[in-house]
Amino acid sequence: MVTTGLRERKKEQTRDAMFHAALRLFAARGFDHVTVEEIAAACDVSPRTFFRYFASKEDVLFAEGDSVCARLVSLIGQQDTKLTAFEALEAGMLDAASDYAAQREMLELRRTVVEQTPSLRTRSAERQQGWEAEIVAHLRSSARAKRTSDLELRLVVAVCTTALRTAIETWVAGEGTDDLVKLTRAAFRRLRTGFGQ
Repeated sequence: MVTTGLRERKKEQTRDAMFHAALRLFAARGFDHVTVEEIAAACDVSPRTFFRYFASKEDVLFAEGDSVCARLVSLIGQQDTKLTAFEALEAGMLDAASDYAAQREMLELRRTVVEQTPSLRTRSAERQQGWEAEIVAHLRSSARAKRTSDLELRLVVAVCTTALRTAIETWVAGEGTDDLVKLTRAAFRRLRTGFGQ
């Protein structure tokens, strides 16, 4: 059992090392000018090892997003069953914002890389839609969405994920001078009051 735990930790360390090395290389030289071989060499592993963890350069760039999405779905599922879908999403997104607060440098680097590479902007948007679909599916399978129409459920998820993303983008653009959790709370407060005024 101890051996399995150690092996898993080593795998996680290797994965993290490749992710951070790739991000630094992409930010310094541009996504299109970095090869898988160079990422692997920066971590003292072979390209074959790289492909055991990631299917492509795009996958390594967005790797953290997959684990955040899984954690977000888990956080939403842990909320009190009496909460509405919106309230559960808000609580889950605030927890996610708290996690993101320690990752400003990584978020800033990734934003720079994505903004400089048109194909990555498309991929980023596709992944956002994937997140939303996953959260919708999770909520639909729970008691929380029983009295919610499909339109309303999709709309609530889209608006809440946009609130979190916008808070993160604002925070990163402000060079971390704002508090990410406060910005996320402010975004959700605005959703509650509406934009009619």
